[in-house]
Amino acid sequence: MKAIACLLQLAAWIGCGLVPPALAAGAPAPTLQASAMQALPRQGKVSYALAHGADGFVVGQVLHTWEHDGRNYRMQSVTETTGIAALLKPARVVQSSQGEVSAAGLRPKEFRHERVKGLDTASFDWTRRVVSYAGQEDKIVAGTQDMLSMYYQLVLLGLKSGALEMPIATGRKLESYRVEVLGEEVVTVPIGKRRTVRLKTRGSGGDSIEVWIAPELRGLPVKIRFTDRKGEIFDQNMQEIAVQDKP
Repeated sequence: MKAIACLLQLAAWIGCGLVPPALAAGAPAPTLQASAMQALPRQGKVSYALAHGADGFVVGQVLHTWEHDGRNYRMQSVTETTGIAALLKPARVVQSSQGEVSAAGLRPKEFRHERVKGLDTASFDWTRRVVSYAGQEDKIVAGTQDMLSMYYQLVLLGLKSGALEMPIATGRKLESYRVEVLGEEVVTVPIGKRRTVRLKTRGSGGDSIEVWIAPELRGLPVKIRFTDRKGEIFDQNMQEIAVQDKP
């Protein structure tokens, strides 16, 4: 039961957008080369085993799917309990993002987060440079992402060193992540050992998100780790991947 509660806690944590406090405006978002979009396959599906704790007890599965034609994109993430956890207390959380592909990478238009206890949304108006959410508006800059598109924007940016500030709309607020590159690391996931670049962003209350991206897999994340302020660990470990470059 504790593992199920932790999964629900994870869903609530992501949905609430517990991320670092807003940072001062940084440098303009980088402009991507025309070939950068080739890094992200036109269509793809990646499944992750969701594990809780240091012993890696599997409590669920996360399925990411996406497609783009070089002009527009659509992506979705579905998190569900599996096995004993699903029998005792089934849970399902869905995030979706759609928008355009621009010189600065992904440019979201609509974001939805269907969490256990409600729905959060964010609508981006790039003509007016504002994002609307929870009955209010905030100004945005080029490179602003949502809670799902951020992972794929990192794929396009291909960070190898240094740090980057990335504004994120969560559906409840607009915050800035400071993404830092921690260096190269070999990790073992269900699909095997992979050489990766490890990225990390830390929340103001001690929460953190770490992402291990694999250059040999087009820069896609093979592992994503959420650590909450109490030290509880939730790992998403890649267990299957299928990509396609042709329309």
